[in-house]
Amino acid sequence: MSSQDIPNRIREWRNHRRMSLAELGEAVGLSRSEISKLESGNRRVRADHLVVLAKALKISPDELMDRETVHGMLGEPSYAAQTAPAVQVVATRRQSGMIVILRQEPAATVEAPPSLARTSGAYAFYMPDTSQEPRVPVGALLFVHPLLPARAGDLVALGLGEAPPVLASVERRSSALVAVVGGDLGAIDLNDQRVASAERIAGMWFA
Repeated sequence: MSSQDIPNRIREWRNHRRMSLAELGEAVGLSRSEISKLESGNRRVRADHLVVLAKALKISPDELMDRETVHGMLGEPSYAAQTAPAVQVVATRRQSGMIVILRQEPAATVEAPPSLARTSGAYAFYMPDTSQEPRVPVGALLFVHPLLPARAGDLVALGLGEAPPVLASVERRSSALVAVVGGDLGAIDLNDQRVASAERIAGMWFA
């Protein structure tokens, strides 16, 4: 919608609401002639006009002007700037009976769920198969929260030393939490000095 459309939109909505020039002018604190000038394009529509006109006509300012221009006139962030933050989707591979999460190989970005919208270091990956317990459908998108502590029953991205993290499930055995990885690693106590991180899978999206 261009700026040339605004006068027409004001007139169309005024007629739709069955208001006269004088009635709309009275509602917004302008004279009949000033409303006429706005509708004819002989007077520029300012931000303060936009707000009171929209209120009087019982519509959103977006109905009179495109959204980006509205936000610009009102000094608000653009619509694009208000969209939800994104997180990186990284690649995975199966290796030695484990699902390896390739943090250094981002493949795409997706919209972050609300729980991760302001979380630095969050990322996601697609489940490549159903080998991990508890079973997760192939193609499910798993979101990793790097700040939440692991709990029994969680899936985690388990970091061991400087190697890429691997997907593991957390169980309580006796008084200890252990990460069950599979392959040659088996189960690892989360207090083991080899464990550099255990980042909780905090959400899933299913295709």
